Amino acid sequence: MEVARRLGVLVLEWASLALGVFLAQRFHFLTYADGVTLAVVAVVLGLFNSFLRPFLLAIFMIVSIPILILTLGLGAYLVLFLTNGAILYLTKELVSDLHLTNWAMATLTISITSWMISSAVGIDQLKPLRRANEAKANAQKAKDDAIDI
Repeated sequence: MEVARRLGVLVLEWASLALGVFLAQRFHFLTYADGVTLAVVAVVLGLFNSFLRPFLLAIFMIVSIPILILTLGLGAYLVLFLTNGAILYLTKELVSDLHLTNWAMATLTISITSWMISSAVGIDQLKPLRRANEAKANAQKAKDDAIDI
């Protein structure tokens, strides 16, 4: 059952990305050739978000530590925006029929659309991070509960 749920979440995330790209095209922030290109862009964005985004986000967060300190953490939104923009730009470079006319607004449109749909259906994008922190805390608790002789 877990595999079917994960597959459903993946398809829903791709659909939300496709809707975001479609809306960005309707607002003339980007252009693409046809529906097949839209599907390819959604799949590529989904794969990049799953595999590449964590690494880019970590790198951007480390590089931007001074900004994060100066803005008391609010600069994280800028880092997240730049990460999403970098992924969109990489997708544009990979898919030849995708053309950006307004990179910033296209990134903002796709990001907000994806976030709104994920939030509306209850997809917790931070769940893997929370599970890892819980596992670490449980391991530490088990270590602390051990009786040393």
